Amino acid sequence: MRGLLLAVFVPVLIVIGVLASAVLGQTGAPAEAPTPLPSPEVAPAAPLPVSPPPPPPPAPPPPPAPAVAAEPEVEPVPEPGAEPEFAPETRFVPEGAERTDVGAGAQAAAIFRPARSANRPTPVVVFLHGWVAIDPSRYGRWIGHLVRKGVTVIFPAYQTKPAYDTTTPLGNVLAGVRAALGQVVLEPGRLVIAGHSVGGALAADYAAVAADHGLPTPAAVFSVYPGRKLRHLKVPVPAVDLMQIAPGTRVIALAGERDTSVGRGTARRIVAGAARADARLVTVRDDAVDLHRAPRTFSGAAQRTFWAPLDVLIADTAATSRSATAP
Repeated sequence: MRGLLLAVFVPVLIVIGVLASAVLGQTGAPAEAPTPLPSPEVAPAAPLPVSPPPPPPPAPPPPPAPAVAAEPEVEPVPEPGAEPEFAPETRFVPEGAERTDVGAGAQAAAIFRPARSANRPTPVVVFLHGWVAIDPSRYGRWIGHLVRKGVTVIFPAYQTKPAYDTTTPLGNVLAGVRAALGQVVLEPGRLVIAGHSVGGALAADYAAVAADHGLPTPAAVFSVYPGRKLRHLKVPVPAVDLMQIAPGTRVIALAGERDTSVGRGTARRIVAGAARADARLVTVRDDAVDLHRAPRTFSGAAQRTFWAPLDVLIADTAATSRSATAP
């Protein structure tokens, strides 16, 4: 019996002890708190770059202005064309020259000659200006150069304002030259007709018709950038039969390679038409002087291209004149 009790109660006591240990572990003295670990040192964060504040939004565009039709550009009329003035503000006289005016209106002419040479025979150059460039100061340096070389220069007006008439210039040239030659002692055989633009074409025309009008024929014609068609006029200056230019007359026609005002056609036609004369075409390809306005300048290039060949023609008339009068 005693052994039976031990066999029953011993396991019960063991179970009770286990249960008591479990209960005391939860509700008894509190368990020791774990030692806290040291916190790692953290370096202060670097300041972040600050972006500049965004620009203010653009102002709204102003409302469009009411549409206005643009005026069309007017292309300037190159020479030969209307010149800004017809008459000089002052009476032009080159230094060392004397001036005499003859005739009236479109049939007038100015005579420029070396001082105190009025009664002396001299070579004569009839200088025919471009369309409505009636003021001789437009070619003043060139005229002064000729006078200093002992040449008498006749400068016909051949036009008056507004100069729209293209049919009378040649007749006016003849009248002006006739009046001027009455005041000039021309050295025989030493007449040269020079002209620029429309004046260049009229120079060839004068050589063709002078004899028929009882005027002296030229020994030479110097036609610089000649033209007959005016862009603002419908009617060109009419041409004459250049076959009438006398044999032996020297004709030089200059054409500018970049001359967009008159081109090179008139210069070619002058040389082709003056078939009985000693005619030659020269094309100017120098960028400094191959534009239409260049003969009115006085640069070194202009003097080489325009002044010097005319000087040669004038000098050559002296030799021709001497051979013609030799016994």
